[in-house]
Amino acid sequence: MSQHVFQHVSDRVSDTTIHDLGYRRYEGARDGVRGAWRALFAQGFRAMFGFGRPLKSKAVPAFVLAATMLPCLATLAASSATKGQLPIMYGGLIQAQLILFVLFAAAQAPEVMSHDQQHRVLPLILTRDVTRDVYTSARVAAVLCALLVVCAAPLLLLYIGEIGIAVDPATAFSKMGTKAGPVLMQATLTAWVIGGIGGAMASMTPRRAYATTSVIGVFLVAAAVSIGLDDLAGISADVSGFIDPLRSLHKMALILFGEKNRAMELAPPPPLWMFAVLALSLGAAGVLATFWRVRRVRV
Repeated sequence: MSQHVFQHVSDRVSDTTIHDLGYRRYEGARDGVRGAWRALFAQGFRAMFGFGRPLKSKAVPAFVLAATMLPCLATLAASSATKGQLPIMYGGLIQAQLILFVLFAAAQAPEVMSHDQQHRVLPLILTRDVTRDVYTSARVAAVLCALLVVCAAPLLLLYIGEIGIAVDPATAFSKMGTKAGPVLMQATLTAWVIGGIGGAMASMTPRRAYATTSVIGVFLVAAAVSIGLDDLAGISADVSGFIDPLRSLHKMALILFGEKNRAMELAPPPPLWMFAVLALSLGAAGVLATFWRVRRVRV
């Protein structure tokens, strides 16, 4: 009986043919790895702002941009009305904006980092020349660049607006040339830290809800631990502050723009290079964790 079945299957296989159904073949140029990387990056960058998706996907990016830009406009208007007597404090505004940047990363990074896992399209992407590292580098770059745009927009608005409301814009521009570096440095490191950590947490699960929760949770837990250590005797405020990435970014902004809060007046903060090294290390750890995760995703 089994021999008869085997013979029947062999006859069916030998009669199998491949039919041309008439689909048009692709005859265009093949861009290789670079073209695939650019396509993945462009699609990821657009997804971070909800472009090409339903209107509800644009709600969080629009809200974050509006919520970070409007206070800057109000500050510029108040400074202009007082003819410069009310100084523009970059550090104070950044403190309130950091949590909004985290919200942007939590809402949008899963769309780039976990969407492909959820819908099981990674096997289609990881073909031919596209390796896991190529895929990961394009996705991480998309998240970081989108966050850089969001983080730099309010700072650039303050910088350009402060020059524009001056009585003599040309003189103000020559005096404020030194602020261009701090603006770019603060925006870049903020995007690097939040994007690196947010992208890593978003890549750990294919479920978007879990990814969003994990991004917000890691920053909330770090803030809670930092505040808890402040209440312990023998723990320096500088040491506990390094545990919270958002707190460290705020202190770095105050130092960059030459501003001080009450705590910094009572005790001088650590040097700027320590905050810069911490920010670079946190972002690098997040990026490396993302590469580690994608290399172990089953496809």
